[in-house]
Amino acid sequence: MGKGKGAATFMRNEFFRAKNIVARSFIILCCLIGLLACSVAPIQEMSDARQAVQAAKSSGVVAQQSKLLELAENHLKSAELKLQRRWYDSARKDAILARDAAVKARLETDDLL
Repeated sequence: MGKGKGAATFMRNEFFRAKNIVARSFIILCCLIGLLACSVAPIQEMSDARQAVQAAKSSGVVAQQSKLLELAENHLKSAELKLQRRWYDSARKDAILARDAAVKARLETDDLL
C-alpha cells in the first residue's frame, strides 16, 4: 500500500509540474508578444505625418506664416531623429503630433480662403 500511494503522489506532482510549465510558458509567450508589439517602428505614423505636412504645403500653407506648419515640421524632424535612434515610442508620439499640427495648419488655411 505504501508503494501505491507513493506512486500516485509522484504522478500527481508530475502532473502539476507539467501544468505549471505550460502556464509559465504561456505567460512568457504573452509577455514577449507584448514587448514585440510595443517596439515596432512607427512606419505608418511617419508616413501619415510626411503626407500631412506635404499636403499642407501643397495647399499653400507657408511655414513662415503658419506656426502650426512650423510646429509640424519640427515634430517630424524630431520623429525622424528618434526613429534613427530606435526610440520608437517617442518617435511615434512626435509623428502623431506632426500629423495633427499639419492637418490643423491646412484646415486653418482652408478657412481663410
